[in-house]
Amino acid sequence: MKHYYCWAISFIFSLGVLSAQEIQQIDSINAILVQNSSLKTDSLLVVFENNLKAAEQLDYKKGIGEAYKNIATIYGYEAESKKRVEYNLKAIRIFEENDLKPQAANLYGEMGYGMKRDNMERAEYYMNKGLKMAEEGNYKEVLDRTYNNYGVLKEMQGQLDSALYFYQKGLAIVEERNYTEGLPYSYSNLAGAYGQMGNFDLARDYFYKAKAIREEINDRKGIAENFTQIGEVYMAEGKPAEAIPFFEKSLPIARKEDYRFLMQYTYQQLSEAFKQMQQTDSALYYFEKYAVFKDSINSLETTKQIAALEVEFETEQKENEILRQRAQLAEKDLEVRRKNAYIYGSLGLAIILGLLGYLIYSRQKLKNKQLQKESELQIALARIETQNRLEEQRLRISRDLHDNIGSQLTFIIISLDNLNYMVKDAGQQVKERIAAISAFTSVTINELRDTVWAMNKESISLIDLKNRIEALIDKARESNAETQFEIELQDSEKQLEFSALEGINIYRIIQETINNTIKYASASNLKIEMSCDQSVFKVSIKDDGVGFDEANLNVGNGLNNMRKRAADIHAELLISSSMGKGSTVELIKPLSKS
Repeated sequence: MKHYYCWAISFIFSLGVLSAQEIQQIDSINAILVQNSSLKTDSLLVVFENNLKAAEQLDYKKGIGEAYKNIATIYGYEAESKKRVEYNLKAIRIFEENDLKPQAANLYGEMGYGMKRDNMERAEYYMNKGLKMAEEGNYKEVLDRTYNNYGVLKEMQGQLDSALYFYQKGLAIVEERNYTEGLPYSYSNLAGAYGQMGNFDLARDYFYKAKAIREEINDRKGIAENFTQIGEVYMAEGKPAEAIPFFEKSLPIARKEDYRFLMQYTYQQLSEAFKQMQQTDSALYYFEKYAVFKDSINSLETTKQIAALEVEFETEQKENEILRQRAQLAEKDLEVRRKNAYIYGSLGLAIILGLLGYLIYSRQKLKNKQLQKESELQIALARIETQNRLEEQRLRISRDLHDNIGSQLTFIIISLDNLNYMVKDAGQQVKERIAAISAFTSVTINELRDTVWAMNKESISLIDLKNRIEALIDKARESNAETQFEIELQDSEKQLEFSALEGINIYRIIQETINNTIKYASASNLKIEMSCDQSVFKVSIKDDGVGFDEANLNVGNGLNNMRKRAADIHAELLISSSMGKGSTVELIKPLSKS
């Protein structure tokens, strides 16, 4: 019997230590800042959903509420408004039912901020509720963020003086707390207000200060926001051409972080900028991008569902308040009888907790490193899982293009060859027409293969591009033995990479130039030179053919397509020639600064 008692006590202590370790791990994962994380939002969603399950298994209320809040934040970045509200309300229930007032105050403010674009009246209602709770409890870690967010609501309503007042109050608390991660938000908010007041230079200075801190702490979402905001300042100044590069820097970061609201807004700003520059094609292109996001985000059904969730939540709150009042009356009746029991129970509990605390502390010191490694492993696995999903989708699409469309085009070529044999008695014009269709289909297959090659890559390196061009030249030699081909790549900057869109456009321009040279130039030599430095990538294609008179050049579809491709990747296409002295085609692309 004595041995059994000792074993039971040991088992209880072990359970206590294990639970404390698991709680610490749950808190460490919940403490991950969504804005500063290097993971994409779908990877973070996997991490926090797994963390929610772990907290629910322990019935750890604070961990459950924080996990709900983080999941809601992620859905906010992904523009899932209904799910954002749903998970925020779940978190509020947990915080209020368990008297976690700082967490509840913070989340009410966050809910108000998240609804600013959808329903300003409800946004101010939640913001005021959170601000009141934070001021009553003097929760400074909540007040600095809530003051800043409340200033945003005032700014959106054109109340710039009120906005500056709250921004400055928030900044004062951030500086008092020495909270580095909070400084970029205060600086960006002040910059926005100054920009609307017409103080553009001061606005840009604050945005650059915010971006510098965000680069230090690797806040990728914040960096994307700052690029868009700097572009907005130039738009307010009436300088759309200077605004566009900042919007274009914001988009790939926002896309990589899956920050859909920012992508939608930046597409809208790009459309407006090109509209002001009277570049209607580009303006329409980005407006269509913006419209797709807007339609997916702002559906009427989603708005109705959010309103229904809020009504359900407020009804539940009123019912809970009645139940709490009844419980308080019953509690007062029992309070006197409980006092003595509480005293003895508390003394015994204090002794047990003291022993448990000592054991937890001694064992926890040995487990901290292990917990940290487990957390890092979980995050790494989530990142790998996301990358694998993306790669599978890319391979599936390219495989479908290659297997389905490629095989169908090949079948067309075979059918045309058979048809040519079957109609051998037909006229020469029919045979030539069949041969032309067969040749066009063969060209289409080659272009499809080039497209699949580009789709299979997230980016195309300079070496990949050179190898692809060499393969193109090999085919050209087979059909044109009279021309000597040469390709040269300088040793510097061989690690340069292009996006898949840039790579395929550069390749198509070179391909079209080679084809034109073979068809029309009667050249003995054709040389392709690729070079780059820190600011410019350049391709030069020279031949010693018959040349042409630039003044009488008949611009066809091929040349127009080359110029359009160059414009699509923000490059310049230069063509020069003279009769009997050959031709030169140069593609010059400025390299964006990372």
